[in-house]
Amino acid sequence: MSKEINLFISEMSTDIEEEMPTQETSSISDEPIKENVLPEPPVVPQINSAQEKVLRQQIKRIIEAILFSSSAPVTFEKLRQVADTFHAMRPKVLRELIQELQQEYMSQQRAFRLEEIAQGFILRTCEEFSPYIESIGISRRGEKLSHPAAEVLAIIAYRQPITRPQIDAIRGVDSSGTIYNLLERQLIEPVGKLEAPGRPTLYGITKTFLEHFGLKDLKQLPPLQI
Repeated sequence: MSKEINLFISEMSTDIEEEMPTQETSSISDEPIKENVLPEPPVVPQINSAQEKVLRQQIKRIIEAILFSSSAPVTFEKLRQVADTFHAMRPKVLRELIQELQQEYMSQQRAFRLEEIAQGFILRTCEEFSPYIESIGISRRGEKLSHPAAEVLAIIAYRQPITRPQIDAIRGVDSSGTIYNLLERQLIEPVGKLEAPGRPTLYGITKTFLEHFGLKDLKQLPPLQI
């Protein structure tokens, strides 16, 4: 009896093994294995040449409007921030548009120019029209500098940073009152202290100085005549 049972169990296990797929076969799927593939980025519509031309012209108009409404130089970063609200662009492209405006005003012989002064851009009337502008009571540079003020300002511009005693030594007279006047007009400003007895104040020129004389930076100062 036990032999029959053992035989029955043996035959049954053989039948089960034949019916059940092997582990290797069961692991194979008819569907292809899906890999972790990142989704493709959305397609950005390309701008054709006609659209680009309209876009550049509109941004130039925006730049022009900003400069016309400002009496002080507008920094490149500020122009970029405003232009980006209309259409984002690379800084190089924005500079190209500014240069295009400069060239257009010159080629059209306009009465004003787009100039880069005091670390910014500004629209200024051409020098040849100054007499006509001043004839109606408008001064391009405000109150004129006295001779002592111009002298002290020139010393500071070329020798900065510099202290009052050093300025006095160059001029041969006391410059306290003149320096105070230049500070009031915001043409100079304290820029630190000299590491010396008494720690005298060091003075340097300001952005207002660059605006007043229409300079981009101190590199545009005429060379000293020694």
